[in-house]
Amino acid sequence: MSHGAASLLLAHKPQGRILLVIGDGKLAIQRCRAATEAGMRAVVAWHTPLNQREIESVTIEHDTLFPAPEQERVCAEAWSNFLDRIDTQDRCLFAVCVTDTLATLVPEAEARRRRCEVLAGACRTRRLPLNVTDVPELCDFSFPATHSFPGVKESSSLQIAVTTNGKGCRLAGRLRRHIVSSLPASVGMAVDRIGDMRERAKLAVCHALSEDEPSLSDTLGYQAPADDSPACALQRRRMQWIAQISEYWPLDKLAALTPAEMQALLETEMPQHGHHNDALHTTDEPARKRSRHELVVAPERKGRVFLLGSGPGHPGLLTVAARDILTSPTTDLILSDKLVPTAVLALIPPSTPLVIAKKFPGNAEGAQSELIAQALEAAQQGKTVVRLKQGDPYVYGRGGEELVACQNAKVECTVVPGISSAMAGPLMVGIPVTQRGAAETFVMCTGVGRGGKRVRLPGYERSRTMVVLMGVARLAAVVDTLLAAESDRRDGVAFPPYTPMAIIERASSEDQRMIATTIERIVDVMESRVADGQRPPGMLVVGWAILSLAGPVAGAHVLDDEARCASEHENASEAAQALAACDRKRIDAWLGPSGFRIVEGLPAGFDRFPTTSTLRTDDATPAPRSATGWAAPRYGEAPP
Repeated sequence: MSHGAASLLLAHKPQGRILLVIGDGKLAIQRCRAATEAGMRAVVAWHTPLNQREIESVTIEHDTLFPAPEQERVCAEAWSNFLDRIDTQDRCLFAVCVTDTLATLVPEAEARRRRCEVLAGACRTRRLPLNVTDVPELCDFSFPATHSFPGVKESSSLQIAVTTNGKGCRLAGRLRRHIVSSLPASVGMAVDRIGDMRERAKLAVCHALSEDEPSLSDTLGYQAPADDSPACALQRRRMQWIAQISEYWPLDKLAALTPAEMQALLETEMPQHGHHNDALHTTDEPARKRSRHELVVAPERKGRVFLLGSGPGHPGLLTVAARDILTSPTTDLILSDKLVPTAVLALIPPSTPLVIAKKFPGNAEGAQSELIAQALEAAQQGKTVVRLKQGDPYVYGRGGEELVACQNAKVECTVVPGISSAMAGPLMVGIPVTQRGAAETFVMCTGVGRGGKRVRLPGYERSRTMVVLMGVARLAAVVDTLLAAESDRRDGVAFPPYTPMAIIERASSEDQRMIATTIERIVDVMESRVADGQRPPGMLVVGWAILSLAGPVAGAHVLDDEARCASEHENASEAAQALAACDRKRIDAWLGPSGFRIVEGLPAGFDRFPTTSTLRTDDATPAPRSATGWAAPRYGEAPP
C-alpha cells in the first residue's frame, strides 16, 4: 500500500475465488464472513484451531499451517509451496490476509512480523494482494468498514465503505455509523428502483429496434444502437431523464416507485410523432407530448401513528422528541391514555384535537380497541396520529398490540420511547433500583395479569430490587404472596417479613408521595396511619435498596453482612439468626419509633420546571388542576 494519503478504492466482484485467511479468533471469522458474503470461498490456515462455534458461524474451508508460530524465520520456499497448494491450477486465489499479528509480547510480535515479511515477498512474486493486520507498510489493500442497505427484495445493490488506510479502524466504524444514520432507511430501495428504470429504458429501445429490424428479435439481452440512430438519441434522452430524477427527486419518492410509475416516467420521453424511425412511434394519431413538469414529484402524504411515551408524568421528563411531536402543528390527532397527567396534556396546542381513553374498570378492553380503531382510521386518511402512552409504550403499556395492529393495517408506526416510571419513580423519592452493596439486580413485574387475574411474583433474593406496577390496589394479596411459607403465586423462597417495602404514589408529580416501611407492616400503615380515602396511581418497591441512601443508614453495604455473619458463625442456622438481627437493627435505625417513613413533594431543584398548568376543555375554558393532582375528565362523569 502506498504511504500517500489516498488509495485507489475499487469494488471487486470476486465470486468463486479464494480468500486465504492466516490466523485465528474473531478477526479471522470476520474476514471469512466478509468473503462469503461476497460469494468467495474462505480458506483458513490457523496456528490455534478455531473452536466449533466459530467454525459453524460462517461457511469456511480450513487447512493447517505447517510453519510453527514460534519459529523466528520461515523460508520463502516454504511459503511458496504453501501458496501453491492453495492456489491450484485454476489460479483462483484472490488475496491473502493475516490476522494474528496483534501479539502482546514484543519477541513474539517481532517473530510474527519477520514471518509476514517473508510471506509478503512470496505474495508479490505471484501478484497476490496481501493484508497484514496492524502492519500497514506490508499491506497492499485494507478492509474498509462497510454497510449493506436493505433493498426491494433482500440486500440492495447499495453498499458504502469507509477506510482510514489502517490508521484508525475503530474510527472508520464510527464514521460508517454516522453516515448510515444520516441516510434515510429507504435509500437502498431507491438505488434498486433507479437500476430497474435504467434496464427498462435499455430494453424498451432494444424492443423498438427489434420491431424495426426483425433480425434483432433473435438476440437475447441488450444491443446498443448505432450512435447516429434515432434509437440512440432516444436512449440518451431517457438516460438523461433518469439522471435528472436521480439527482433531484426525494429518495423516499424514488424508493416507492411502482413498475407502472416507472413506465409512465419513461414514456414521457417517448416521441409521439414526427420521428424518422417509424418503429418508435406509439400511435399514428397526433397527440400532445406530455411534459415532465406535469409529473407530481412531491411524495403523497401518508398517514402515520406515533406510539409516544410520556414518561412518568412530569413535563420536564418528556424526551425532546416527545415534546416536539406533541406541540407540532403537523400533528393531526392525539389519543391519550387516561393516566397521562394534566401538566403533560397542557403542552398540546388548543388547535390539536385530543381524545382521552375511557378506561374505567370493566371497560379497559373496549376502550383500548376503540382507540386503536380511531388511530388506524385517521392514519388511513393520511393524518399524523399520536397515541400518547403513560411511561414507556412497551412497559405494560400494551404498545406492542397497537404496533401489530398498525402493521396488519399497513399503517406506518413509529415508537418513541419514554422514561418508565418503574425506574424514574423510585429515583424521584431517593430510591436507586440498583446500588453498590445493596442491590445488584432489578426485576419489574405487574400486580395484575390479563383480565384481572393474579400473577406469579418472584421469590426473595437479598441482592435484588423488585418493582411491582399496578399492585397497590391488591396490596394485601401481594403481601400474602410474598410472606407465605408456601405459595403457588410465587417463584422462589418467601421474603423475610422485615424486608423494606415502599409505595410510591403519583411519581414525579408535584404531590408525589412515598410511604416506606416493611412488608409485615405495610398494610397496617396504609389502612390506619395514612388512609385518606384516595387510591392514586402508584407502584410497590421491595428490597434493601430502599434504605441504601436514606438517613442514618445511607451508604450501608447490606450485601456484605451475609458474608460477615457466615464467617463469624460456623453453624448456618446461627449465621441466619445473626443476619436477621443485624437487618432488624438497621430497619429500626432507618424507620425510627414510628415504624414508617413518608416523603412528599418533588426533590429539591425540580422547582425550576413548572408543573402547574391548565387543561383546555371543549368550551376552551381552562380547568384548574384538581386537589389530587389530576385533570377533570374531558368526557363527562365516569359511568356508575
